[in-house]
Amino acid sequence: MLADVLKQKEIERRKNVLLDFDKWNKPVDRKMIIYYDSFHIIGGIETWIYNLATMYEFTVMYRRAYDNQIKRLEDIGCECIKYVGQPVKCDTLIFTLVGHLPNIEARNRKLFIHGEYRTMEEIGTIPKHDEIYAVSEYVGQLFEKVTGIKCKTMYNPVVVNKEEIKPIIIGVFSRLSAEKGKERTKILIDKLVEKNKPFLIIIFTDLPFEYDDKRVIFIDPTLNIHGWMSICTYICQLSDREAASLTLQEGLKLGKPVIVTELPILKEFGINETNAKILDFNMTNLDVDDLWNIPKVNWKEPVSKEWEEIMKKKVFRAIYGFKSIEEEPKVTKTEETPKPKTTKKKKSDK
Repeated sequence: MLADVLKQKEIERRKNVLLDFDKWNKPVDRKMIIYYDSFHIIGGIETWIYNLATMYEFTVMYRRAYDNQIKRLEDIGCECIKYVGQPVKCDTLIFTLVGHLPNIEARNRKLFIHGEYRTMEEIGTIPKHDEIYAVSEYVGQLFEKVTGIKCKTMYNPVVVNKEEIKPIIIGVFSRLSAEKGKERTKILIDKLVEKNKPFLIIIFTDLPFEYDDKRVIFIDPTLNIHGWMSICTYICQLSDREAASLTLQEGLKLGKPVIVTELPILKEFGINETNAKILDFNMTNLDVDDLWNIPKVNWKEPVSKEWEEIMKKKVFRAIYGFKSIEEEPKVTKTEETPKPKTTKKKKSDK
């Protein structure tokens, strides 16, 4: 049975190779080509090529590649051609030592060293070239030590997209039982997954809750949650009912907007559209795109002064860096009190 499966996969592979050959087997003649044998799903060389493509015009050639890498290049107008053995020539060829180098005819060849090569076995045969560049002085010195060939240093251009959609992080600090919004939380996650914008949901629960998506992170409950809350964009509480919800109040006090159902307590605790995304109990008004319009929280904590009358003395435990207020009276700086004068005893006083 296994042999039949492997045989079928080999037939499909050969079929795809023939299709690629028919599609790409045309002579290529370009001014500049950057060749990289195998584009991984993520990687530094892949990013180097993409950054260059945002700044300059050239053609990318490759032998194998993840679709996401080629699509990203094509989306910004960079021509990408698969190498299947077709005749290729160009004025300038830029390439790396990683992977197979095809037979490309080029007037100028520029080899870029991206790795910490420590032996000739790692480097392999160095193709004929005009110039060799290293992406840092450090790797250039290593390359020269192993090969005896001196490199010029050419730093990688760093390009960042400040307009890229920022991920939101939603924290669920709840038992997440049925009445605490288990099914509503699943609906929220479903909608986020469907929208496919960048997000993380961190769920602290000791009850069974499964979701097969790596953007949903489950963590065992902890009694120390404020540090976790501080990294969240939103604090989420989608309960059927709440008497006061310390979770919501803690989040708001930390400056975090909340995602909450239309609980009767909201008005009493100053929770409204300025600091919250308020959802009806059926989740019909959930607008996932609106979650990226993040409110700036200005929340006034409700305080009951009667606590001081009941408890008489306020104590902040050492974990928060305080002692009893009564033990730390305010001290105003005054002039030093002179030491009391001492009188010498007379002999008769002995």
